Amino acid sequence: MGIIFPSTVARLSDGSAARLALQRFTVCNLIGACRYILLRLRFRNLRVGRFILERGADMYVGPDAEIYFGRGVHFRRDFTGRFHGHLTIGDGVFFSRGCYVAVYSRLTIGNNCKFGERVSIHDENHVVGRGPEPIVARGFVAEPIVIGNNVWVGANASILQGVRIGDNSVIGANAVVTHDVPANALAVGIPARVVREL
Repeated sequence: MGIIFPSTVARLSDGSAARLALQRFTVCNLIGACRYILLRLRFRNLRVGRFILERGADMYVGPDAEIYFGRGVHFRRDFTGRFHGHLTIGDGVFFSRGCYVAVYSRLTIGNNCKFGERVSIHDENHVVGRGPEPIVARGFVAEPIVIGNNVWVGANASILQGVRIGDNSVIGANAVVTHDVPANALAVGIPARVVREL
């Protein structure tokens, strides 16, 4: 069940704004409006525009998280989000099925970005190295991620902590992004390397 909120009621050619408002007043939109109100009451730091959250999507919003979604953000089914830090998503961003996003520090995504199926974005990683304690008990390190405007990320790609992806870039399918990618570039491989300029 998606959450869709019309921001304005445009006038029809015959001047009947009331007819358009009644057409938009459906059970789905009413349920979506109730879900939105409950979200805003529960999470005071949630600032979101009109967005779609499909059935089966799962989001956890931590008590200290600060979240901003632009207009027209679309989360397809089986999306999983774990938001503990600062998350900013621009207008017209699309997450395909099975994407996973974990934010402990800061993630900024520009406008009109597209993420293919099963893309994962992690701004955190476990502390590794020698020592007697198990890796799970060592905690993790988090570094901000910045993804520019009009970026396309192919299916099964992973974006790891501390990277910047420039505007108009393309990340190939199955790539693992561990270093910065400049604007207008195509990056592929494990680890992702720039292969050409776009």
